[in-house]
Amino acid sequence: TAVMYKGIQAANEQEDAERKLAVALGRTSQALLNQAAALQSTTKFGDESILNAQAMIAMFVKDEDQIKAATKATLDLAAAKGMDLATAGDLVSKTLGSSTNALARYGIEVTGAVGSSERLASLTDNLNKVFGGQAAAQAETFSGKMAQMKNAFGDVLEEIGALITKNTFFIKALDVAKGLFEQLSAAVRDNRQFLMELVKSGIVTFVQGISFAIQGVAVRTPLRGAGA
Repeated sequence: TAVMYKGIQAANEQEDAERKLAVALGRTSQALLNQAAALQSTTKFGDESILNAQAMIAMFVKDEDQIKAATKATLDLAAAKGMDLATAGDLVSKTLGSSTNALARYGIEVTGAVGSSERLASLTDNLNKVFGGQAAAQAETFSGKMAQMKNAFGDVLEEIGALITKNTFFIKALDVAKGLFEQLSAAVRDNRQFLMELVKSGIVTFVQGISFAIQGVAVRTPLRGAGA
């Protein structure tokens, strides 16, 4: 049960990351999904984190090859500076999508107009010059191997969870359950005053019952004492 629960969580995270990328890009890209899987096998980062970084970049860049280059550079930045991939992806996407160079503090110079291929090229080239190869190198350490093992186990959980999350029977069952809960919510709302009175009466009755019980105990206690 625990494995199934964790599997559903992992499958949901993967599905959300893939959907986020598809919405940002405007389409589903098998090439970017493949890159995320490939980078997971050669770095410490999980593919769902890589997909989220791709999605941030895809908000400003639509060319798959350019997104691939920027994603790889983002992983190197995160590895070199010891930051999580979401933070690195945010810095890169802000630099691409605004006139502010969010990477200036790390010595990265960027030229070109916002959203231009020139700006993207200068960004990825300068990131590669400073941090290139860091992500792959860290994967060769003991901690890197541990992270890769954890990511591989995460993939197993995702596949187990997908048995539920991609099963049309369970998907339709959730829709039915949602409808029932909505009906129940509406019924409670429409009968709120009656239910409030019912709850009040129930509490009063409960308190009265406790009072009677206490009185009964109080009456019996002296008699027991006298008998002793």
